Amino acid sequence: MSPRWTHAEINELVGLWPTVSAAQIAKRLQRPRKAVHDKASSLRQKGLLVDAPRGRSINPDPQDFDAVKIDYCRKHYIDIAQLCAKFERDDKLAAELYQLAQAAKLTRLTGRLAAEAKRNGPGGDAA
Repeated sequence: MSPRWTHAEINELVGLWPTVSAAQIAKRLQRPRKAVHDKASSLRQKGLLVDAPRGRSINPDPQDFDAVKIDYCRKHYIDIAQLCAKFERDDKLAAELYQLAQAAKLTRLTGRLAAEAKRNGPGGDAA
């Protein structure tokens, strides 16, 4: 039986999962690959892990992308129509906002993970 998963290990698994293979995560966490797959499956069932195809980044939800766009507009004193016009002229801006939306989604998922871990009490989530 594998040792219990710590909060730090679970957070690392959630952060790495969308873009790193299970074998690489297992090596990094010094756990069997099967244990990583089992924990990932458990987290997916709880809605705490994005089920993204291996090696591809996660797709932000519309709510994350909308929040990033609104934040950008607020910081730059423009409205959504002006932002859309900027998108057409600047491909880098769209890519930058997309990356921010991905980060927002990971932050939201990590927050859910932390809340779940709090409910489970100290010692982490059992494998």
